[in-house]
Amino acid sequence: MSHATTDQLDETFILTKAEIRFYRAVAVIFIAFVLIEVLLRAAFNLFPAGIRAELFMVRRVPWSVHPMVPPAPGTIYDHPYRHVPYQVDRVTQFRVAPDLENHEVYWGDAYFHVNTVRVWEGHIAGFRSKPIGYPLNVMVFGDESTFCWTEFDDCWVTQFAERYGTWFNAGVPGTGTTGQFGLIEQIAPPTKPRLVVWAWYANDLRDSYRHDVSKSGTAPFYYYLPLVNPSPKPSGASAMFMSVRLIERALGLNNDPAYEMVNVGNRSIRIPSTSRPHPFSLSWAANRYGLYRAQELFDKARQFVRETFGAELLIVLIPSKEEAYAKALSARFGQDYIDSISAARRELIAYLESKGHRYIDALPALQAAVERGESVYYSVAEYLDPSGNRVLAQLVGEYIDRENLLSTP
Repeated sequence: MSHATTDQLDETFILTKAEIRFYRAVAVIFIAFVLIEVLLRAAFNLFPAGIRAELFMVRRVPWSVHPMVPPAPGTIYDHPYRHVPYQVDRVTQFRVAPDLENHEVYWGDAYFHVNTVRVWEGHIAGFRSKPIGYPLNVMVFGDESTFCWTEFDDCWVTQFAERYGTWFNAGVPGTGTTGQFGLIEQIAPPTKPRLVVWAWYANDLRDSYRHDVSKSGTAPFYYYLPLVNPSPKPSGASAMFMSVRLIERALGLNNDPAYEMVNVGNRSIRIPSTSRPHPFSLSWAANRYGLYRAQELFDKARQFVRETFGAELLIVLIPSKEEAYAKALSARFGQDYIDSISAARRELIAYLESKGHRYIDALPALQAAVERGESVYYSVAEYLDPSGNRVLAQLVGEYIDRENLLSTP
């Protein structure tokens, strides 16, 4: 090879100063990016719950399919938010995996741990309760508002029921009135509680419709998602890299258009978009059906618990976040907006009154707490926060004592 050819090859591999600076910058950016990703993962448990909620489904390492927080043990269907420990049950609609220990749940700005016990040895489901004791004084049924989107000790059921000695929380997230009544029929007669407390929340309306449709065979069993996490499942680069996920959320990308953040007083709350009827509105046929089923099953449950094991039934109506913040929201959106949300609860109250049911409407107490400056509900998650659970626990306990529902026989 000639000297001329060698010189030409040498010149080919000579980088200009600008090129050197460029490649150095790329290397620095790459190393910084890797370090940021490593640090974000290492510091994951130090972040506030709201930030962890945005990151918990990001992959533990980019080339793996395993998320930062593993799915709930025993979950038997591919749900994008399967970190909530759901299992499908044809009779009770859903059940929770048994024998969970310290399982983490992230839900918007709510974060809590779940331990579950069985109501009796060999029962298929797990419940977020202390172990059952006999004779049993109180058994509580309901959906996720009864299961509680808080730590166990902050749950309203734990707080009010502890004063009565033996109790059991049979709340199951994702269920409607139909599934909850199926569970009452299944586990209440063998355990014979003296008092059955049944909590109702407005999303039970549509859940009851969906459950009945699933059982009827007119739709594939389990054809809908029971709850929608406020933190959407990441995809693409945001599923692999925490920094990309945080930037995406900070810029408001991929926000659910069905919801909006609204300022009320000194805080912001997430509510369904006002561009269409509220999910709890009776303008939806599914909700009207669910209201009819709730009325029917409340009557049936009272007769069932009295005649089968001699218990009393107490119904607790838990209002929506929008109703608790009605004063601020009605000033912005109008009273018709609030009335459409509260219509089902108001109709239930009228029905329960007419039939002589024992019931508690929690709205006045929760609204009073909001007026005192308490948060009551999470900002993003749609459920009672620890302060709201305290208010509800006090309300239920005072009613039980006032009415002597658990006085010494």
